[in-house]
Amino acid sequence: MLALKSIIYALITSSFLTPSLIAAPDIVGEWITTYGRYSETTTYKADGTYVSVTETVRGPAANQDAAAKSSGTWTLNGDELVHTREGKSCKIKIRMLSPTSFENLSASDAYDGRIWEKSMPIQKAESSRKGKVTEPKIGSPERKAIMDAMRGPVSKHAGTEVIFTGSVSVYEEWAKLEGHVNPKNGRPFAEEVADELESDFLAILQKVDGSWKILYYGWSGDTGTRIEAREKLPNIPEVLLPKIPKE
Repeated sequence: MLALKSIIYALITSSFLTPSLIAAPDIVGEWITTYGRYSETTTYKADGTYVSVTETVRGPAANQDAAAKSSGTWTLNGDELVHTREGKSCKIKIRMLSPTSFENLSASDAYDGRIWEKSMPIQKAESSRKGKVTEPKIGSPERKAIMDAMRGPVSKHAGTEVIFTGSVSVYEEWAKLEGHVNPKNGRPFAEEVADELESDFLAILQKVDGSWKILYYGWSGDTGTRIEAREKLPNIPEVLLPKIPKE
C-alpha cells in the first residue's frame, strides 16, 4: 500500500513539475511581426539563410514602395535563434507560443517585434498562387508595376507626386489597392483637395497586354468607392471586390 501511495504521489507531482512542451518548431518559412510604425517580414530558408524586409506602414512618412532589406544565415539552438550577418551574430531568445507563433524574449518594444506569426509556407504559397487572391511583396516587380501605373493619374489629381500605403491584392489579371495616399514631399496637400485625399483610397487596375492600367480610383470614408467601382466595372471578380449587400 505504501509503495502504491508513493507511485501515485510521484505521478501527481510530476504533472505539476513537468512543463508543457511544444514540438520542435519548424522555423523554415515566412514570419511576420509589427511594432510601432513598422512591419517586418523574415523568411527563413531550408539552406540556412534568411532574408528580412522592414517597411514603414503607419504615420506621415509611411511609404510601402521602399523597404529596408537585410540577409544572412540562421541557426536555432534550443530556444536561441541566431542571426549572422557580415560576420556579426545576434542571439535572440525565443519562446514558442504555438507551432505558428513565437515570442521574442529579447525584444525592445520600440525597436523589435515581440510576437511573430508564421504565414503560409513558401512552397504552398507558390503552388497555390494561380486562381487565388495574392499580395505582391514589398519591392517585387509586380507591386512596383502596380504602384507606377497608379502614380501618374493620382499625382495629377492631387497636384503633387504621391506615395501609397495599404494592401495590394491581385487576382488573375485584376488588382486592387486599399489604403491611403500621401504626398511624397511630406508637405500637406493643397487645401482644395486635402479633405478628399485624407479619406480611404481605393484603386482598381487590370493587366492589358502585359501592363497594368488603372481603371478606377477614388476616396471615401465609407463603402461609397466600393459601390461606385462595382457600378463602373461590373466585371470585377467578386473574390477581389465583394458586392455590398443592399439594405
